[in-house]
Amino acid sequence: MPAELPAPTGAWPETAAPAATPVGARKFPCPRCGADLVWHPGNGRLRCEYCGFERAATAEEGASEAVAERPLEAGLAAPEKVGWGMERHSFRCTRCGAVSTLAAGVAASACAFCGTPAVVEAPADAELVRPQGVLPFAIGRDDALNRFRAWLGSLWFRPNDLKRRAQIDSVRGVYVPFWTFDAETFSHWRAESGTRRGSGSNARVDWRPVSGTLAHAFDDLPVPASRGLDGLLARELEPFPTERLVAYAPDYLSGFTAEEYGTPLDQAWALARARMTATLYAACRHEVPGDLCRNLVVETSWSKLAYKSGLLPVWIAAYEYRGRSFRYAVNGATGKAGGNAPWSVVKIAFAVAAILLVVILIASN
Repeated sequence: MPAELPAPTGAWPETAAPAATPVGARKFPCPRCGADLVWHPGNGRLRCEYCGFERAATAEEGASEAVAERPLEAGLAAPEKVGWGMERHSFRCTRCGAVSTLAAGVAASACAFCGTPAVVEAPADAELVRPQGVLPFAIGRDDALNRFRAWLGSLWFRPNDLKRRAQIDSVRGVYVPFWTFDAETFSHWRAESGTRRGSGSNARVDWRPVSGTLAHAFDDLPVPASRGLDGLLARELEPFPTERLVAYAPDYLSGFTAEEYGTPLDQAWALARARMTATLYAACRHEVPGDLCRNLVVETSWSKLAYKSGLLPVWIAAYEYRGRSFRYAVNGATGKAGGNAPWSVVKIAFAVAAILLVVILIASN
């Protein structure tokens, strides 16, 4: 097993923490007809669905266009900016616990993550983390819905009536909160390398001690801060083009659900460090020469630890089949998708029986 990693430290200069800012009300009326402007993934602008008026997103006053990493040590010691910077309405799912927000005046009929209609009013959280950046939706709703329908139709060993019974009328666009982490690492490893000699009853393994070093840099490793989107499904949607993050502006959220941060920075860093540790261990194992490896020990020094916070776009189709909830998700920036669906026990049983029959026929000849 790899050695325990040291507490997070970095070689970054000290920086002042951002001051907390209050939640402000902000709406996006169309200057022509007064209807709401909403973010339009097809052309990357705010658009009025009634008269067709369009305009670009407007960053908050004083905001930088670049979304730069911040030193992790400083982030762990100081509060983040808070509030959405616009008036939004919060609700909590009684099944999965996700706390999501919609534009003021829009009612929630069901949870975007699990599809349950059991959602309740949630009090406004004046301390909710405001993301540094946002990756705007580039994949449109119709595209995501077509991908979902095609996926349902292509599944093997699934119930025949799945496509008919699953509720596929809509998908929901959700901005899911993420943290991303950077780190530069230098690992010393040592192990015993085994080389097989001979064959059959004369086979043996010669073991010898080996060691080496490995330098590796992590850039924008994502960790979801979501209560509604589980980590395994989030991994299926990677990578997100986080290099295209733009400075957060409330404009991008218009017309979409946004989930509040459910995982604080320190907990997210612990998850990121565990994932990085596993990656380093596998990479060092790959460096060991020979046929076999045992007693691998990895000792790593860490530097330039940094992080960003951002909202990443995900289209989610939460559907039910025979009383059970399932989920399909599409990366709203790249179109990469993943999800789960019920298995057909009958189809699997027939497949296993067919394979056994073939084996029996071959063995009898």
